[in-house]
Order: sequence, then structure tokens, then C-alpha cells
Amino acid sequence: MLLHSPAAARPADGSTPKPDNRSTSVRRIGENGIAKLDHKGGLGLRVLAPNVTRTQKGREVAERLWVILTVGLLLAGLSTAFAEENKTGALERQGRALAERLCARCHAIGRGGASPHNAAPTFRELSRRIDLDTFPTRLREGLTSGHPDMPTFRFAREDARALTAYLRSVQGP
Repeated sequence: MLLHSPAAARPADGSTPKPDNRSTSVRRIGENGIAKLDHKGGLGLRVLAPNVTRTQKGREVAERLWVILTVGLLLAGLSTAFAEENKTGALERQGRALAERLCARCHAIGRGGASPHNAAPTFRELSRRIDLDTFPTRLREGLTSGHPDMPTFRFAREDARALTAYLRSVQGP
């Protein structure tokens, strides 16, 4: 913003003022900012900056950027965790559906209850009897049991992962 008073800059005789070589001075003006008095070619008043030094302004900008970056990274991490949780949740739901369709006739497939077939172990206790890390491979190769009532199952890779994810989710203490 330029505040200029041409009448104040002209000499009393009406002639054009001559430029001089006086240096420019900077003065503080109230709380509004820093003003520059221009002595070359007339009296001009220009507001240069708010009443904040460059260092203070730089710190404020850096702090704002830090907050924005921190919040952005936090949100990105949460969304990744949420996506992973949803993926696991979907896999477990798929595994539960398979267990209900293929296994619930003989096994207790949830966190509680007894198995309908006396010789069938509950799903919540299977980790005590089998290694759940190798279980998906056993399901893909064809799961068999020592008793004749248990049918042989052969699962696709994704179905084996889903059923194993579900089994892990219902394991007891």
C-alpha cells in the first residue's frame, strides 16, 4: 500500500524537487507493521511487512508445515491399518462362512459350545492339536483325519487362508 503526499514533497516555490542521496530509513509504525520512508524523489510511505520479523514468520510457517505433515502421516497410517484390518476381517468372515457350510455339522466352530459330534474337536481348541502355521498347506493338499466320519477336504489357496484366519480368531487362551 503506497501512501504518498505530492504536495508535501514539493518545495514552496513550486519547482520540481531534486533527488538527494540521503539514505532510506525504516521506522516502526504502531502495531500495523514496518513502514519505509522514501527520501528519494519525494516523501512516500509504504508498508513493507506486518509487525513480525522474518525469523518469527519462518518459524510459524515451519510449525504449521510440521503439524500438517504430522497429521497427514498419522491419517495415512490409520488408513493403512484400517485397510489391513478390513482385509483381515473380510478373510475371517469368508473363513467363518466356509466353517458354517462345511464344518459346523460336526464341530463347534465358535468361541463357545460343544461339538455336535462327540469325537470332533472344537475349533477354539484346534491350535492345541494342530500347527496353524502349516494348516493352510494341509487344507490345500487334502485334509484327512484318522477317524472315518471326517470327510477329506481339498481347499483352494484363498479358502485355506480364510479358514485358517478364522480359526486363529476363535482360539481360546
